[in-house]
Amino acid sequence: MHGNRFFNESAKTFLDWLFEGLDKHSASSDEHGVVRELTAENAPSIYRARTCMSQGTVKEIAADPARNLAAPPKEIAGEGRMNPAGVPAFYGAFERKTCVAELRPPVGGTVVSGKFKLNRAVRVLDFERFENADLGPEPSFFDPKYFSKIARREFLRYIHNIITVPVLPGSERQYLTTQVIAGYLANHCKPRIDGVIFKSVQNKSGSNIVLFSHVACPAKSVIWELNGVHGINGAKSSDSPCIQYVEGSLIHHEIQRVAYRHVGISLPEGQEEVALDYEW
Repeated sequence: MHGNRFFNESAKTFLDWLFEGLDKHSASSDEHGVVRELTAENAPSIYRARTCMSQGTVKEIAADPARNLAAPPKEIAGEGRMNPAGVPAFYGAFERKTCVAELRPPVGGTVVSGKFKLNRAVRVLDFERFENADLGPEPSFFDPKYFSKIARREFLRYIHNIITVPVLPGSERQYLTTQVIAGYLANHCKPRIDGVIFKSVQNKSGSNIVLFSHVACPAKSVIWELNGVHGINGAKSSDSPCIQYVEGSLIHHEIQRVAYRHVGISLPEGQEEVALDYEW
């Protein structure tokens, strides 16, 4: 089945432990839960953008932005941080400038962005809240489950970090961990999770959202034949995409300047092996 990756029992047991009691957690006593229900009425606008390598691509998007800015069909869907190849997902942001920045376009490049809105309710896991969730009182060192509880808190922070960190072109296999987590949330969580929210590393005040394939992509009718009888199992209305393009929202961006932040470490010379204090 497309979108449902094989899980061995060890992996599922670990993820069951990590995400246990999702609906019970909140970031603080006066916060909403880490699982948020976004509806057509309460959800903020969602923005999505594409880098355009030619004016032909710009014209193609402008001709049908609802189709050409949406999640790609599974036949051409590449790997992403929350989806394997062939299983499309909708990547967006709650701010237009964030969705443009997340593409990391070069100076002189062109980006086209548009606004989308939800047309029905979805359940999303907010990693920004979950990382700081109240998972109960700080465990006592003498608690037999002390190390397990501490490890859970730290691993949640680690997961949020690896979701946000970009992977260099050609190294997409590094997305495997986050792809497995997305597959678990979409297919093994009860009740099902429809997407995730996570912080942007390109815009510190911005947030990204990913909507999984089962809510973001249109379901197709299936033609069947049994003992000479033919029929069509049509897609239900509830199988239509949960998100739609807002007409008149298309913006053409010309990238004029890019800001960089970097970490510099003195590099010893004349040595074949060098130990660095940070990960590439």
